[in-house]
Amino acid sequence: MSKVNATIMSGIMVLSAACPMAAEPHSVYTAVCYVSGTSTNRGVSCFPKDFIKDVCGAGVNDTVITVPAGVTEIPDYAFADCASLQKVILPEGLETVGDYAFLGCGSLESVELPSTLSSLGEGAFRECTSLKSLVIPQNISAIPRYMCAWNQNLTSVSLPEGTKDIGSHAFAYCKALESVDIPEGVEHIGSNVFSRCAMLREITLPSSIKELESYAFSDCRSLRRAVLPANSHLLGEFLFIGCDSLEEIVCESPEPAPFDCGTPFFDPSESHRYRECRLTLVPSAVHLFRSAPVWRLFFQCDDN
Repeated sequence: MSKVNATIMSGIMVLSAACPMAAEPHSVYTAVCYVSGTSTNRGVSCFPKDFIKDVCGAGVNDTVITVPAGVTEIPDYAFADCASLQKVILPEGLETVGDYAFLGCGSLESVELPSTLSSLGEGAFRECTSLKSLVIPQNISAIPRYMCAWNQNLTSVSLPEGTKDIGSHAFAYCKALESVDIPEGVEHIGSNVFSRCAMLREITLPSSIKELESYAFSDCRSLRRAVLPANSHLLGEFLFIGCDSLEEIVCESPEPAPFDCGTPFFDPSESHRYRECRLTLVPSAVHLFRSAPVWRLFFQCDDN
């Protein structure tokens, strides 16, 4: 019978133990474009050509497009599926980038968001598979759903200190993303935010988080260490399902957080993860975690 290993290191108790649950980790969103009032399935070109031609004085096959000074809003789907676009120059004074504005711009390598930008639309840079980095300006407080989803070459993203909300699937399927700093002040992280970020190795969640939704880190195969918020707010379902390399979960909360629907960290088929993954706790809180739903799975083998 295996034992729970407990050691005290720098005022923190490290535990390791056994057992688990799960469901489908991903929901795949299919975008719908609206052109001249008609709905069109994702996959066809569905951008308002008049913006590119009449406002920017450019063509849909141009590699570099400059949005002129005085423009304060880029409309929904403005550059969607512009496969040749490599660089877009945005003016200071721009305030809004609409929904799916750059959807499917597979050659887009460079975009500098102006400091005046205050609103990013859903899926604004989704499927921009050549984009390697993105710096979000300080006036943005909400990262929208699907913002950079399926950006397979995105390696880094910088979130501003004023960020409050990160929408579901914002960085899902970003296979090259190795790290992201989530600033103190973020209160909500949506479902599947980092699902299938294959190169993500460590994540630290600030104590300001009040809601961490389900499957947030599902199938992050390289994730080795996760630091949970130091509070007892509700945790979502199956946060670490498919995280085969996870070695340590750190929780410095003085009391155990509840889980949505009582659902544990891992799938039932991954019960071994409770033996192999260390749970690092504040020593004074160990007795509370030992009897708490889900958390007690880390102690189960020892108790048996």
